[in-house]
Amino acid sequence: MALDSIHKAEDEIIQLKKELKATKESKEKDAQLLSAEAQKYKTLAAESAMQGENSQNCSTWVRPGKGQKIAITTAYNGDKYNVMGMLASDTKSKYAAFHNYAHFLDNDLLERKMSFQQKSGSRIAVFRRHWNDYDWLLWTDADVLLTNPEIRLEDVIEEHAPEGSGIHVLMSKDWGGRQVNPGVSMIRTTPEGKEFLDRWEAEIQTARYNDDLLAIKEGMERNKDPELKYLKFVPQHVLNSYPADSLKYEPYNSTTVEHNRSHEFWEPGHLFVHVVNCLRQSPHLLDAQCCDGIAARYWYEFNSRLEKMLNKKDDEEDKVKDYSSDWTANFKEFLCIR
Repeated sequence: MALDSIHKAEDEIIQLKKELKATKESKEKDAQLLSAEAQKYKTLAAESAMQGENSQNCSTWVRPGKGQKIAITTAYNGDKYNVMGMLASDTKSKYAAFHNYAHFLDNDLLERKMSFQQKSGSRIAVFRRHWNDYDWLLWTDADVLLTNPEIRLEDVIEEHAPEGSGIHVLMSKDWGGRQVNPGVSMIRTTPEGKEFLDRWEAEIQTARYNDDLLAIKEGMERNKDPELKYLKFVPQHVLNSYPADSLKYEPYNSTTVEHNRSHEFWEPGHLFVHVVNCLRQSPHLLDAQCCDGIAARYWYEFNSRLEKMLNKKDDEEDKVKDYSSDWTANFKEFLCIR
């Protein structure tokens, strides 16, 4: 009887060892999978960095399209924006092609030694460059991605600035409506639009840090400039949703004001997402690869929706594939600093 108990115990030990070995192998495979999925992103990052070093490669995203009514514009430089800028430009170019808009990368208007405020103010120069060729100009910061190709810019214009409304400029505010963010701005190329642009530029010259945001808040609004009558602030989610993803990795403190919970956060179906200042603050708060991973999540959202539209999958359930099954989610978990 004692031997039987011993043999039974030995059998149980053997079985436990087999299960333990299988568990270890499973964990090793999981680790290999995570590593492989992270490597996908690292390869993308390396290729994007190479493209970013060669400004000629930017031409693949440019669609001049003179004679069309709307142009989408952006500009960026500096190594830290190579990946996010590439992902964002890819969504803008595809969106422009789908809806027959023009699209421009005006990187040549920026200099590497410019301050952040100087770069943000350069959007005025971008507007002026294309002023005579289009009815509407849309500026998008380098960290802004399109996420819903179904919404047309004409839909936004018709709802918020229809002909005869007297509205010639569209922007949004964050911080629950307390602070303007011109990172996504639309302007009608009319005499009234030009009056607003001229006043905005004049206020930038005297604003603190020559900041175009402060030029509106502390200049035009405080001075009650008459050109403000041409400007409409739309709800934040219309032009400028922020990624709630950032909250998971970047707890709120005095230096992360962009991620305060009073902002409107991105939800499926929104037209834009603004991964606001993530890369600019990343040396202190977030790993740059984490910021790029957040952008990749929305790049995937846009392309999933666009693929469905192009394939006309009307018989399928009307929702986008869950991004959590995509490599971007695992990559983000793998690389983001907590």
